[in-house]
Amino acid sequence: MRFTVFGADGFVGKSLVSRLVVDGNEVLTPDREQQLDTTTDLGHVIYCIGVTGSDFLTQQFKVVQAHVSFISQVLENCTFSSLLYLSSARMYEGLQSTAETSVFQASTENISDFYNLSKLFGESIVLNCGVENTRVVRVAYAVNLDENSTNYVAVKAREAAKGKVVFQAHRDSVKDYVLLDDVVSLLPKIAISGRERVYNIASGVNISTLEIANLLKDATGCSVELLDSESCRKPMAIDISRIRNEFGFQPTSVLDYARTMLLKDQQ
Repeated sequence: MRFTVFGADGFVGKSLVSRLVVDGNEVLTPDREQQLDTTTDLGHVIYCIGVTGSDFLTQQFKVVQAHVSFISQVLENCTFSSLLYLSSARMYEGLQSTAETSVFQASTENISDFYNLSKLFGESIVLNCGVENTRVVRVAYAVNLDENSTNYVAVKAREAAKGKVVFQAHRDSVKDYVLLDDVVSLLPKIAISGRERVYNIASGVNISTLEIANLLKDATGCSVELLDSESCRKPMAIDISRIRNEFGFQPTSVLDYARTMLLKDQQ
């Protein structure tokens, strides 16, 4: 089966390509800087291009290009069997519902909302462009502990290996962390056979800064400093009933995964 992964050099994209190749698929990985090939059938497109971390605070034009402009070009000019657009579950923060049917609110003067608005615009183009078999996934904070990973838990784990971890985030702040392997195993299934238009991919469980700190301390013996210098953030856990019901999804415990990996490194 043919897949095309846009953003194959990114955190999710790179892992996704590896999984698809191992599973015996043909995988195209076009360079986003090259002119789009409008003559090749791209098969099942998975669009992983995005601006992450704090880059959106200073690179607004790059955000719009990644989340809106380029996906619009793909939808308008390319031939494919299906297209799956990776959005972000961070947009649910502050809402009372985290189901895929939630209605979002945003302020055009808020820089954090700027990121959300760009993702929502990208989603809206994908879902309303009139092209068949287009879907959206809203992904929570994906985690793995590979040595080159830049996700929050991996960075803190490397600090722990050096003997001390300092947390700026409030100890009671929480996020929904989902294992990267769980994400990349679900993406092709949704792309090929998803019955819905929008899906959440998350663990459905919030993990606090304090829980991460305690895990690192117990597994590595490092010292931990909790500064509580950031405001406490307590979003609701992400609703994953849709992927549970349709795909039988059972999320891996990120804490259990991290504990196993850290203890293995100690041996």
